[in-house]
Amino acid sequence: MSTRKTASPEKTLPPSKRDRTRRRLLQAGVKVFAGKGIEAASIQEIAATAGVANGTFYNYFQSKEEIMEAAAIWVGVDYCEQIKASAAHIPDGAERMSIGGRHYMTMALAQPELARFMISVAVFSPIWAEQVEPYILADLTLGVKQKRFAIASTAAAIDMITGTNFAAINSLLTGRTGRAHIPAVSATILRGLGMAPKEADEIARRPLPPLPPAPEA
Repeated sequence: MSTRKTASPEKTLPPSKRDRTRRRLLQAGVKVFAGKGIEAASIQEIAATAGVANGTFYNYFQSKEEIMEAAAIWVGVDYCEQIKASAAHIPDGAERMSIGGRHYMTMALAQPELARFMISVAVFSPIWAEQVEPYILADLTLGVKQKRFAIASTAAAIDMITGTNFAAINSLLTGRTGRAHIPAVSATILRGLGMAPKEADEIARRPLPPLPPAPEA
C-alpha cells in the first residue's frame, strides 16, 4: 500500500492588520470623495470615517491627492472584477465588450456620485490606465482573435472605447441623456470596432448579466 501523502491545498492567508487598515482608508476615501466631492473632502474626515487617527493616515498616504487616486483605482478595479465575473460564462468578445461598457454607463445612473468620482480621476491618471485598461484589452484581443473586430491598431481602439465611454458617462451624469443612450453608445462602439450595424445593435440590447456582490470589507 502506498504511503505517499497528497499535497494539501494551499491556504489563503488572512489580510494583515496593515492591509485591513489600508482597505478601511480606501473605503473611507471613496465614501467621502463621492459624498462631498474632491474639493470639499479632507484628510481629517477620511481618517475619522475610517476610524483611525490623523497620524495613522500618513503611514499609508502622503496627501489627499494620493489617496484620491488610490481610492478611485481601487474601486474601479473591484468593479472591473465584478463585471468580469458576471460575464465569465460568455465566450463572445463582442458581447463581453458591450457588457463592460454598459455596466460602467449604468453606474452613472445607479450611483452617480461614485461614477463622478471615478471618472474625475480616471481621465488624468496614468495609473488608472495601467490598472483598468487590461480588462478592456482582454475583451478587445478576444474579439480580434475571434474575427469579431477589425481595428487599425490596438492603441487607437482602446482610445476610442475609453474616450467614448467617458463621454457617455459624463452625458448621463449631467442629465443630457438618459437610459436609452447606453445601448446606443455600446452599439456605436461595436460598429467602430468593425461590426455590422445590425449585429452591433442587437448585441448592445441584450440583457446585462447581473453583477455578483461586491467584495466584503
